[in-house]
Amino acid sequence: MSRVLQEHARASKNLSAGPIHDLRTALRRCLTIEDAMSEFDPHPAWGKMRRAAKKLMKGIGSLRDSEVLLAWLKKFESGDRTVGQALENSLRLEFDSAKKEAQEALADFDQEKWASLQKLLVERAAAVKPETLPAQYMALERWDEAHKRHQFALRSRSKISYHRARVSLKNLRYTLENFMPSLHAKWHDDLKQLQDLLGEVHDLDVLWTKIVALRPAQENAARTQWKAAIESERRQRLAQYQARTTGKNSIWQTWRAALPQGQTLETAALAKLSAWSAYRTPEFARAERVAALTVELYDLLAAHGFAVGLPTERGRSIVQAAALLEDVGCARGNKGHHKESYRLIRKLPLPLGWKPSELQLLALAARYHRKALPQLKHKEFSSLSASFRQATLLLAGILRLAICYEQSPTQIRRLDLEVTLDGLLIRAYGFDGEEPLLSKLATAKHLLEIACRRPIVTLPGVAGTPLRTTGTKAKTAAA
Repeated sequence: MSRVLQEHARASKNLSAGPIHDLRTALRRCLTIEDAMSEFDPHPAWGKMRRAAKKLMKGIGSLRDSEVLLAWLKKFESGDRTVGQALENSLRLEFDSAKKEAQEALADFDQEKWASLQKLLVERAAAVKPETLPAQYMALERWDEAHKRHQFALRSRSKISYHRARVSLKNLRYTLENFMPSLHAKWHDDLKQLQDLLGEVHDLDVLWTKIVALRPAQENAARTQWKAAIESERRQRLAQYQARTTGKNSIWQTWRAALPQGQTLETAALAKLSAWSAYRTPEFARAERVAALTVELYDLLAAHGFAVGLPTERGRSIVQAAALLEDVGCARGNKGHHKESYRLIRKLPLPLGWKPSELQLLALAARYHRKALPQLKHKEFSSLSASFRQATLLLAGILRLAICYEQSPTQIRRLDLEVTLDGLLIRAYGFDGEEPLLSKLATAKHLLEIACRRPIVTLPGVAGTPLRTTGTKAKTAAA
């Protein structure tokens, strides 16, 4: 954002190609950061920055486009001069109009407001640091979007599809530059080459559109000559692009291999969700403690077979994410925030590799972390299959109990689980067995008891005390 102010000052004094290009580049970098950060942070200042940047970009964009087309025109001097001269005259008129528009846009740009937004956004952006897991996940999202655009362009071969592929490549490039500089340093030349090739294809397409729109209309023979020359240049660039991006040595696969996959992708997706929650959860450190207890409790139950039969193999990640996101609804008020959390989570983009049903299960686990238990009169619960209802009971039950454990006056350091003839015995190391937590546990455990179809007892974990073997009876009353 500081660079925008510097380049704005240069462009205001000199409207030549260099300063305008540098200002557009600085603005585009800001817009890339805004696009990424607004996925995490709901603060309205990001929107204000985006609107200011886009307004200025639009104001100076026509000038840059006219300069580019005039430069292309010089490369086709061997073409029919009747068309060439008519096109140059048209572009010169557009250039003069665009120059006035750029001057007005530069004068209207509110530098003080921009500087004020900068101070605020620098602090808000600090939570998402370069090279971290959320940054890696963002890079993968941009790769995925650009790769899909690339594949569609190869199939459709339409002008608009190649233009959109170019825009996606540009987004990938700037996202890497800002959030994954180590990869940007390795990939810069390849990304720049592909972006430039598609950019020149777009310029040629626009140039031909200008020729078609010339008034009075040009003779068919002259237009045919120009079209052949433009098509020749266009085919050359598309051939170079396809040579780099298709086949066994496709650059796309080289890039993909360096981005998260497998378990790293699962961890990165959770990190992205966690960062998103941190901007909305009032006490996020508490949510992290709950998540740690939730995962520990899930692992203990899974080791004893209580997670067998879940309709997803992602149960552990889902319940961990639910613990991290349970209170995101508090950003819109504490009353009924569990329902608002459900709505916010349901609106999230589907994490890469996840199924829609798994995001729904995450939202439901967060929705039922407090207040009423899941009931068939609840539309979102009754619409589930039997297996997903059972999964909701289990994961929400685990989350409710973990939330209660987190409220212990002394930190619960570790949990152990024993399956007895009387039910499930949980030893909580750090739990003192006293009120008021004891009474809270009696309520918190109820949903998990329904899911496991067994009563649950929580006892203080005493150092050096071995767990009883399966089959012995618990001598104390259920907490």
